[in-house]
Amino acid sequence: MKSFFLFIIRSFFASATMVITWLILFFAFNFTFFQSFIYGILLGIFVYWGLKWNEKRIILKKNGLTRREYAYIQRNLKEAKVKLNRLRKVLLKTRSIQTWKVLLDINRLANRIYQTVYHEPKRFYQAENFFFYHLDSCVELSETYTRLSSQPIKDLQLRKSLEESKDMLEELCTSLENDLKMVLSNEMEHLQFELEFAKKSRGDK
Repeated sequence: MKSFFLFIIRSFFASATMVITWLILFFAFNFTFFQSFIYGILLGIFVYWGLKWNEKRIILKKNGLTRREYAYIQRNLKEAKVKLNRLRKVLLKTRSIQTWKVLLDINRLANRIYQTVYHEPKRFYQAENFFFYHLDSCVELSETYTRLSSQPIKDLQLRKSLEESKDMLEELCTSLENDLKMVLSNEMEHLQFELEFAKKSRGDK
């Protein structure tokens, strides 16, 4: 939502710049219609990309990242988005209520981690286990489980494999909970500090 809002702002200022430039050049400086139009477009593009560059500069400064680090994080976020879409599709195909609940929790936790890092890229390094290990395992295991559970014939070996897969999904859900705690560790520490400070303040009174 924030990205879309910033896009609207950039587009508005770029369009306004283009129109104002065209009007000034055409009416005040007697440029031809075509010349005014071209200069207006060029200046509008310059304003658009200038605003976008400034937004990125603010993000880099706020998160203490280099341009290379930011590009690296964005690349991993883009790949994670594809995997999250696969997880959502698996959720819709699951027939077992118990497994559906586990996958629902996995989806919620995974999306919460993704959104946290998306809005605060500096937290990426606290979620490396999620992006490089746990998310891949969740996607592959859940897809395998769904595929196997849809088979019409379920012999003893297949039932055993399904049960083991379900247990592993529950373990992965716990791993994602730990990943989320790691990502939010700074906030939790800050909250704990605030609580302790509040308790001391009440004690002094």
